[in-house]
Amino acid sequence: MAKKTFVSYNYADAEVARTVRSQFNNAGGPVQGKPVSLEENMTSGGDKAIDAAIKQKMSECDSALFVVGDNSHNSRWIEREAQLAVSKGIPVTVAQLPGTTGGIPDGLKNVPHQKVELKSGQVAKAINHKSAKK
Repeated sequence: MAKKTFVSYNYADAEVARTVRSQFNNAGGPVQGKPVSLEENMTSGGDKAIDAAIKQKMSECDSALFVVGDNSHNSRWIEREAQLAVSKGIPVTVAQLPGTTGGIPDGLKNVPHQKVELKSGQVAKAINHKSAKK
């Protein structure tokens, strides 16, 4: 079974964050496995709908990649995704969007995580290494 990585990002950063998909090997890139993310905007369904969708998507995953930028550190849904990743015990990688200074979600500050630049080689090394440990 192919490994899956939950990719977390703020919708305001969606265009840049989606370039991460090209780094996964199903798009010919060096990162093993398949990216999984919450693509549809669930806000019209309310908090419970968003939470259920995040849980369902993350339950398929072996690791999590948080793409952080200036809009990420105060996003309550990224915070919820961080809490779920920690509660599932899945390995976490944090990649900073180029040209941004926003911090990592509070839910990840006190848990083991690896921070890398948003470059395919660095993301691949972090994700592939975590997948090999599982």
